[in-house]
Amino acid sequence: MTKSSLTIPALILAVGGGLTYWVMSNRDTTPVGLTITKTVESSRTIGRNGDDEYGIGLVEGTFRESDSTLPISSESEDRPLLVVSKNGETIDAKVVDKPEEKSLAAIELALEVAKKYDLDSQEHYEETVADLKKQEEGAQEAESIFGPTMTLQSHFVW
Repeated sequence: MTKSSLTIPALILAVGGGLTYWVMSNRDTTPVGLTITKTVESSRTIGRNGDDEYGIGLVEGTFRESDSTLPISSESEDRPLLVVSKNGETIDAKVVDKPEEKSLAAIELALEVAKKYDLDSQEHYEETVADLKKQEEGAQEAESIFGPTMTLQSHFVW
């Protein structure tokens, strides 16, 4: 009788201990802030808002804004974190497709950040994006005019 009365409480303690261990081992221990495993593209200044200087950079790693937020992690070197810093301190990050340097996609990312934080360089990036889009459209028009003709001639069978 004594053994059967201790079996149920022992079983409850074992299940409770196992559940406690499982919960404690699965909690998120990611530190608050930016943890860099590899720098893909070093940070560069993109503008100012008053006395504050803003910069962006591409890194592999993890960013967690506070204890109450979920961490954001880069997937690979091709999908790094776009890190936004204010006066050298990281304030925001998001996963992006790695753009080529000085490409339309890179300038559009800088424009997005400039708009979000109301930077003095916003107009410059808007003009640059408009110019790059015009150049891209011109290249596509030339390709559509001359591309098919040359392709048909080179594959024509006499």
